[in-house]
Amino acid sequence: MIYGDTTNYPDLKITQLNVNRYSYLNNEFPVEIFTTYSGSDAITTQFKITSGNTTLYQEQIRFSKDNPSQIVNLNLTSKKVGTQSLRASLTPLTLEKNISNNNRNFAVEVIDQQTKVLILSNVIHPDIAALKKAIASNQQRDVSIQNTDDNPDLNDYNMVIFYSPDNAFAKAYNQAKQLNKNTWTITGPSTDYEFLNSQMTAYSIEVDEEVDEVQPILNTSYTTFNLEDYSYDDYPPVQVPFGAVKMNTAPDVLIYKSIGDVETQQPLWFTYEENETRHAVFLAEGFWRWRAQSYLDEKDFKNWDELVGSQIQYLASNKRRNRLELDYKTFYYQNQKIIINAQYLDKNYEFEDNGILNITLIHKKSNNRTVRPFILDGNSYTVDLSGLEAGDYKFTVKVENDQLSQSGALSILEFDVEKQFISAHDQGMKQLVGIDGVYYQGQIDEVITQLLKNPLLKPVERSSTSYASLVDWQYLLGFILLLLGLEWFLRKYSGLV
Repeated sequence: MIYGDTTNYPDLKITQLNVNRYSYLNNEFPVEIFTTYSGSDAITTQFKITSGNTTLYQEQIRFSKDNPSQIVNLNLTSKKVGTQSLRASLTPLTLEKNISNNNRNFAVEVIDQQTKVLILSNVIHPDIAALKKAIASNQQRDVSIQNTDDNPDLNDYNMVIFYSPDNAFAKAYNQAKQLNKNTWTITGPSTDYEFLNSQMTAYSIEVDEEVDEVQPILNTSYTTFNLEDYSYDDYPPVQVPFGAVKMNTAPDVLIYKSIGDVETQQPLWFTYEENETRHAVFLAEGFWRWRAQSYLDEKDFKNWDELVGSQIQYLASNKRRNRLELDYKTFYYQNQKIIINAQYLDKNYEFEDNGILNITLIHKKSNNRTVRPFILDGNSYTVDLSGLEAGDYKFTVKVENDQLSQSGALSILEFDVEKQFISAHDQGMKQLVGIDGVYYQGQIDEVITQLLKNPLLKPVERSSTSYASLVDWQYLLGFILLLLGLEWFLRKYSGLV
């Protein structure tokens, strides 16, 4: 049964819009727009992109029956830090019925600068390529690879990754300490563990020529950053130095070692803070296989790349850690799930799973107030804001019975799937069920008649007989035995037996 108008009207439509989520201040970013026309006459319309009341781009587009689609490619300039909300539109035709699909809202988050990451290594190894690709998958980050002979100035970078360090890294480690740089140390095929122990005060590694092959055990209680979206299954083993790791400070362990079937409490990947700096340590070689396994499992590298990205995000800043941390995007499209994650820690900076968190959102234009609770989801709290009306919001997340709150802002861009179509798509239904199987709004009586005639839908009367042994009716059997016993007693009492 098809409801809706099936008449074909002239219609202009923006079918798809491609744009990067991020751009850098004063840089150009590309926009690609796919437009289509349904009609028989040749027409000309105006395409434009606006920001508020300001027109940023416009051009004339011609369509015809023989040329019903056009692709518009253009570059816009990022002029202000923050979320830049934009609107692409086609000027409606005179006889056009549906003009909602002539417009498409989109946004770009403009950032002031990239996070600059240095990978310092004197060896060539597939781990380095996997690490670089994972970091560079986020456009907000710029990664460089150098060796110690290049004498890089660490002051040019937000953080430094030391891969397979040995004596040649002494100058770089000293400079990192002097500049209070956050670091990530990753052991590799030529790591000098005696040198590494001499550089570190937070931990030490037993020196041995042998290596172990271990598999990762994810610490689900890890609190330094959110692991909710990360999953792994049967990752291949990596090579680690044989011997125990002695910790001289309290680490936050992300991954433990599993040797064979034995799950140990020995750290494989951990983070710690020292004075005003943050550090990560990964005591393994061969994690490029994990990125490859991520692709085999998920058909993309997103799972592994986002885990590395979370580590980089943590190390790229020295901002003091808050007991209440929020994870959200600055803008969402109305047709996608809108999720905000929160991590709530107690005064010892351990995850608190008994918190009561609520978010209060205020629509900036209408001042409508919405309050929704967070729910506990594993090692974090989440709230689903899907279904909110489009617009700009400011919000505050508060913890009941604790003087903690965090505020922010986000935008929800309008997009209604139903408004993208001018009429009911009866041709698709005919292809699915056949011409004779399609009925329209005015044919309800015919539908009822066909249903009544359908032999598959006639009422069928069936009877069934079931048998059960008396011993299965325990209560009935007990009642009968009770009556027989009572009869025997009465007859005995009356002298009839």
